Amino acid sequence: MPSDLRKPSANLFSNLPPYVPPQSGPLSYLPQSWVPYAELMRLYPAIGTILIYEPFLLGTLFATAVSKPHQSLSSLLKTNAILSIGGVLYAGAAVAFNDLTDLELDGKIARTRHRPLVRGAISPLNGYIFVIAQEVVWLAMIGQLSRRCFSYAIPLLGLVGAYPYSKRFTDFTPVVLGFTFAWGVFIGSAAMGIDLIELALQKDGFKIAGALCSLYLSCVVWTTVYETIYAHQDIEGDKKQRVGSMAIRLEGKAKTVLSMLAALQVVLLSCTGWLINAGSLYYASACVSVSISLAIMIWKVNLKQPRDCFWWHSHGLWLVSSGIITGFLTQI
Repeated sequence: MPSDLRKPSANLFSNLPPYVPPQSGPLSYLPQSWVPYAELMRLYPAIGTILIYEPFLLGTLFATAVSKPHQSLSSLLKTNAILSIGGVLYAGAAVAFNDLTDLELDGKIARTRHRPLVRGAISPLNGYIFVIAQEVVWLAMIGQLSRRCFSYAIPLLGLVGAYPYSKRFTDFTPVVLGFTFAWGVFIGSAAMGIDLIELALQKDGFKIAGALCSLYLSCVVWTTVYETIYAHQDIEGDKKQRVGSMAIRLEGKAKTVLSMLAALQVVLLSCTGWLINAGSLYYASACVSVSISLAIMIWKVNLKQPRDCFWWHSHGLWLVSSGIITGFLTQI
């Protein structure tokens, strides 16, 4: 299969530069045989891994903020150390599985033509083995935190497996990805002793459960925003291949919809703060600061320029994420 895919890729993009192994950065120091696997799991640059880890972090910060008394700093740091290391494996498995399901399509898109599966550096069989190995180790690490975490990790793997196939049925894949990525909120919270199901069953736990769900939905919306911007990189290629996408569906009105989603995200973050009786510093950072950052991001990004979309996805989003994280830190 890989050899067959290399030919159409070469024919389609013969006017573009060929693949060149990493000449700088962390991947350039790896043994040559390791490089394709590091590329497959997007080890560097690690923006995808960081974005996937963010909901886990927010879940731990939320749980620490609502716990009475607050969890210790050492416990928070230890839990996040495990979640962040495990997040590399979880993210690696997720993106590798996505590449396996999109193998044929990636060979027809300019931006993805050099991915290791497309160019034949890794066989599909070895790719699946690599995915399973990462998932097994990740589950083992999650299981070390608590049984609660493990019970939330299994459904997450189901969501990760379903996401790539959602592209066959809907143009709104960023929304599906949002529900998948945001699930980390529940795992992070459970790792710090705040379990959604247990809260829902307690008479006095309803408000905290509602706040956790509101935080989850805000992460869903946030993922939808930055992934829709990211999807505009491939809009021309998707049109040529007749592939549906949210970017194509919203063409001409994307910024209006993104602005509405941004407003919804701030409302959900405000609801989270209200339900946990957050202080003014939370609202200043997680709501006011985030709303300004979202406005700047949506206003400045040029959706017709792939490089600009990539920049705002990779760098501009720090403005928003840091505001949310800081908001919760002020409550600990």
